[in-house]
Amino acid sequence: MAMGITMLMSLTLGYKVYSLGEVWAALTANDGSETATVIAGLRLPRALIAPLAGAALGMAGVLVQTLSRNRIASPDTLGLNAGASLAVVLATVVFGVQSLVGLSLAAATGALLTSVVVFGVAAGAGGLSPLKIVLVGVTFASLAHAVVEIILTSNEAQLQQLLFWLSGAFVDRPISLFYNGLPVVLVGAALAFVLSVALDAMQADDSTAASLGVPLVAVRGLAFLAVSLLTGAAVSMAGPVAFVGLVVPHIARRLVGLRHRHQLAAAALSGAIYATLADVAARFVIYPVEAPVGAITAVVGAVALLVLLMRRLA
Repeated sequence: MAMGITMLMSLTLGYKVYSLGEVWAALTANDGSETATVIAGLRLPRALIAPLAGAALGMAGVLVQTLSRNRIASPDTLGLNAGASLAVVLATVVFGVQSLVGLSLAAATGALLTSVVVFGVAAGAGGLSPLKIVLVGVTFASLAHAVVEIILTSNEAQLQQLLFWLSGAFVDRPISLFYNGLPVVLVGAALAFVLSVALDAMQADDSTAASLGVPLVAVRGLAFLAVSLLTGAAVSMAGPVAFVGLVVPHIARRLVGLRHRHQLAAAALSGAIYATLADVAARFVIYPVEAPVGAITAVVGAVALLVLLMRRLA
């Protein structure tokens, strides 16, 4: 119900407000008018991409926080979004990849390699402590952002196209991105749900999980793969939308508790609603100009991160 209402808000609200009748007419009998073009060609793609990307990032956030045993971890703080963005930039500039499928694969690969690097460096530095994982992730994210800026500066011809991916927004995205991202998200989500029982056991510590028969290496590897698919799909559709993966898992746990089967489902729904509402809010924050949705989620996420850090220090 709530998801349906937020999607209707996405279709009706904006620079120009449309009635439900106009939305229905545009979606069922597109007559080529300006109204039908705006609703079916511009608002419908973002009304589909926003919830799908939000759901993917929400589920990825749950997995990351469990794997790191850190409630302030997210695809952003672990550098996964930055790694996926860097992979998209390199695929475009170095290898000349132009297809949406190719860029989606690049984003997923970048997220996977980043997760391997971050957890590998943290483990090599003396153990997978929650603080160490976050510090390595933030450091890698800063490095990746710096490399992206260097590449963009030295490749002005690619700048406009790459900004399309790196702006972190749902506006002006073709609906084909939704169709390309959907199967990747479904595979990542299915893998996450298959691992849910093992992830429940891993919330305590490795020795407890191992005593319950959890194959830790295999579960971690598959969970990293799921995170990479979910994060990579979200970045390939919408760019690096910040902090959704930090905020949403906390909402999910408050709603349904700690069991991952319920947590993942709640995170998917909460993430979809959160991202869609942020997209609608972005249309009015500096009206009539539209703000980047990444700025909205970053402000909310930064406040949430500060609150969580203050609670830890209290």
